[in-house]
Amino acid sequence: MPLETTMICLDNSEYMRNGDYSPSRMESVQDAANLVSNAKMQSNPENTVGIMSLAGRNPELLVSPTDDMGKIMNSIHEVKMFGGMSFADGVQVAYLALKHRRNKMGGQRIVLLVGSPVEDDPKTLKKVGGILRKNGVSEPSFSM
Repeated sequence: MPLETTMICLDNSEYMRNGDYSPSRMESVQDAANLVSNAKMQSNPENTVGIMSLAGRNPELLVSPTDDMGKIMNSIHEVKMFGGMSFADGVQVAYLALKHRRNKMGGQRIVLLVGSPVEDDPKTLKKVGGILRKNGVSEPSFSM
């Protein structure tokens, strides 16, 4: 597998308290992030994974891209739920984190794990998507 840096963005908005997925949406997203980070780290020993949260006053970078699974797992399970999600701002922060990655030769990927409505303007989303496409970031993955 090719060398890759991945940013996993977790939705930690109040919508994630909903129990329609067993046991809650937040725990389902945490399990998915755990699976994705393990798969990325096992596919190539030099891959790095970063974790960030999308909700609150501002999107927050919890762990910059690293190959330390201990830091990644701690940050995934210590995410607190609060506020509303800022999708476009979160994607832009994830792109900035990818821009400052350690190994510039590898690919860039953003994985978004979202369980709440995206309330951003379609014009803003197209603008952010164009920036990602222009700079070679792989298509974002969506999950619910």
